[in-house]
Amino acid sequence: MAWSRRGVLAAGVVGASAWWARAAPPASTRVPGPLAFVSAATTIDGRHWAVGFDDTGQERFRLPLPTRGHQFAVSPDGARLFAAPRRPGTTAFVLDLAALRTAATCRAAPGRHFFGHAVFSADGAHLFTAENDYRRGRGVVVVREARTFQVVSEFDSGGIGPHELAWLPDERTLAVANGGILTLPSQPRKKLNLDSMRPNLSFVDAASGRLLGAAPALNNRASIRHLAVTDAGEVVVGMQYEGPAADNVPLVAMHRDSGVLEPLDVPPYRRGAMHGYTASVAVDGATGRAAVTCPRANAVTFWSGREGRYIGQRRFGDAGGVAFDAKAREFVATNGRGAIARFDAETFEFQGASAARVAGVKWDNHLTAINAQAKRRERGAGREGWEDPEGRGGQRGVESPFSNAANLKST
Repeated sequence: MAWSRRGVLAAGVVGASAWWARAAPPASTRVPGPLAFVSAATTIDGRHWAVGFDDTGQERFRLPLPTRGHQFAVSPDGARLFAAPRRPGTTAFVLDLAALRTAATCRAAPGRHFFGHAVFSADGAHLFTAENDYRRGRGVVVVREARTFQVVSEFDSGGIGPHELAWLPDERTLAVANGGILTLPSQPRKKLNLDSMRPNLSFVDAASGRLLGAAPALNNRASIRHLAVTDAGEVVVGMQYEGPAADNVPLVAMHRDSGVLEPLDVPPYRRGAMHGYTASVAVDGATGRAAVTCPRANAVTFWSGREGRYIGQRRFGDAGGVAFDAKAREFVATNGRGAIARFDAETFEFQGASAARVAGVKWDNHLTAINAQAKRRERGAGREGWEDPEGRGGQRGVESPFSNAANLKST
């Protein structure tokens, strides 16, 4: 990559105002070329955007959003983005990348709000959104038909405050990060149950809505927010601690065959330097190595899930989003100061950075790799079929089980 290391340092820990060096364009813009990543962004004038860029950091599109975005779910064909709003948002937007426009609006039901994350099914027929049923004090995963975005059904998330969710390699089981924190939209930043919170990582059969299991957090105040899944089905989670900083609790863990969350070993002084907060998680699915952003520490941290340990960190001011580029075998990170950086997945050395490639934006906390969907399409195409959740014997080569609403709990 032809990016300079000097650029990332300029837009990283120093030069905090660099991200607003140029004003944002007034409307949707497009530059022809391949698209590799997309992130929510905000400009100095307070406007919110979906911004896409290629694997060199060159901006490819910029599309206005009515409200601040959080994470984007990409349809398996790469044609649409579901812009999940930051909590406690009640309105999400579907973006048509070919036409570069907002194609649809999706609203949460009364008494609900979105939690910033969603995923499409591998066949692209359905969308799964993490939501707060705040009237009942429970987390739900809502299933929507992906053409009309009408609700098909829903099921319990297995806890309170579901945040990020992701598919296991079978493309049938959802891993859900239940943060455990009860909130209300009228007081979105007030945490109502810190003394009784019970965060967990749950696993749900998406065809039946059946809870398959849940692994409790390492500490009842370690809110599980974000996760990433390896090719072998291991889950790396990042947590945010809601207790005294002096407690110095583990913030990164892995779930594997043992059925429990195993903390990844890290020197206490390094753990303390994370300041109780992780923002985003990405994983090299083949090796189990992970990158976890820590904005309060101004760093991207690196871990070996399979060795169960911390490897090191790279300084990157206000680090937020991170994704794995499987083609280049690099982790790509963005920050709140407008920079994009690449790190080798083996050595974790800077591969380059660009403070000016996408000018005038402040990146939000999540980065989505568009090319990751190709892997999901291949994996989905290789599936022989779905087993019937009731044990009646599934037919091979049949349609997605989500098309049968009888398999789901009704709303």
